[in-house]
Amino acid sequence: MINFYKIPDEYFLRIHFVRPRFKGDIENVLLYFANECCKTPDSDCATYKAALNNAIRLFPGNASLTQKTIDNWRTEISALCAFYIEDKKSKLTKTSKLAHFLNENQDLTQFFKFIMLSFQFPGGHIKTQDNIELIKNGIRFKPAQFILQVLLEGNKIMSAENKEMSINDEEATYCIFNDLRVTSGLLTPREVAQTIIHNRRNKLKYFDKTDKRNFSSAGKPRSKGDVTRYAGDVLDYMEYASLLEKRMDGYFILKPNELNSISAFVTDNSYFSGYEPFYGKENLKPSMLAPVEADWFTYVESLFDPDKFKTDVAALLTDTKIIDLIDQRISEILTNDNTTTKDIGNIGESIIYSHERMRLKLAGYEDMLHRIAIVDSPSYHPGYDIDSLEGDGTRDHRYIEVKTTISKQKIKLFGFHMSPNEWDVANTTREHYCIYRLMLSANDKTLYVLRNPVALYKRDQIEAVPRNGMEITFDASKFKTEPLLVWQD
Repeated sequence: MINFYKIPDEYFLRIHFVRPRFKGDIENVLLYFANECCKTPDSDCATYKAALNNAIRLFPGNASLTQKTIDNWRTEISALCAFYIEDKKSKLTKTSKLAHFLNENQDLTQFFKFIMLSFQFPGGHIKTQDNIELIKNGIRFKPAQFILQVLLEGNKIMSAENKEMSINDEEATYCIFNDLRVTSGLLTPREVAQTIIHNRRNKLKYFDKTDKRNFSSAGKPRSKGDVTRYAGDVLDYMEYASLLEKRMDGYFILKPNELNSISAFVTDNSYFSGYEPFYGKENLKPSMLAPVEADWFTYVESLFDPDKFKTDVAALLTDTKIIDLIDQRISEILTNDNTTTKDIGNIGESIIYSHERMRLKLAGYEDMLHRIAIVDSPSYHPGYDIDSLEGDGTRDHRYIEVKTTISKQKIKLFGFHMSPNEWDVANTTREHYCIYRLMLSANDKTLYVLRNPVALYKRDQIEAVPRNGMEITFDASKFKTEPLLVWQD
């Protein structure tokens, strides 16, 4: 006989939210649409939507989508990411700071941290009718924060056994997301951790296909995947944010070396209070809550701080050589009079600096390594990040602008932004100006070198769209990847 863990009927309430149908390719999709939003000028709501609809249809594989599906994509992108804000008073739609940040910095890990920090129930990412149900049941719930607190409390409980607390999508669904005692604040993270540990020790199962609560309103049985997908999505997003790490057995644990970010999450007291006036009121209608949506997206944008949650690539990447390279680079910066300790924050420059040293060493220019420098000015950006040498028998400079993307999964889109000054300097220095497009993910490190981007544009080898500089895109099949070199003494 199978024993199941069951939430008492009076406390069972399934919470859900808008799920992106592009979740399987979410990182590439978000980079693409952040770029498209940034290329779209502030305009009336209808014009802005039309521009995004066209962009959605042009995304690879979307040409045959119906208009309804296109509209759903746009709604899902907006709900999850707050890429744009619709001002009901001025009837204008404006691209958000978050979209500009992701487009210009391309740090998806840091971006997902912001998304998870603001993700709450009720919230503007949820259908209005669903928010009404949450409010009626007294729900005030920040899932990422609560999950991290459960894992921390579980670690304390299991420390006597020298074990680490973990959680999977079923446990998160039944012990957290669908339990009104949790989502309304009646149970503490420690009590939930104790419940999960108790259930494991007693070998209790969760998904009971005969339980009528696992049937749809039309009376059709839901699959286990249907039941657990919402909690599973949040766990996945937390992995993208490098807050959790997924083990081979499907369980999630706290991400090693991310204690600072995790601590910031569990102690965070930010909360959108726009729905508070509706608690305890009878006969709530969608029209009453609708005006709050614009305030929600403004709130999400207000949490954005580009200096918060900067990605620690040493924690994200597992390649020992890369980690050693980073450690060595930090040591070099601290002992090099030509740079400052604030350069440590720019991991892309650090990796390419070391790469350039090794490239010139292998070319026989070891006596010239002192000429390589990270260029830094307190008052202006000279238009490139690293002053290196060509290493071709001349003493010519190579001016390198590093464009880095950090993501959990390998990125398939290759665009980046160049400022007006960068484009001008590239036009002036021509063949001595190189874009180093560095793409770092958990299992892949890819480097493209685009020499003389202005000439590449004029020869139609890359695309460039003016927008406060240039939005650059290129076809990776037309460029060879460069081996990422690791400095060795």
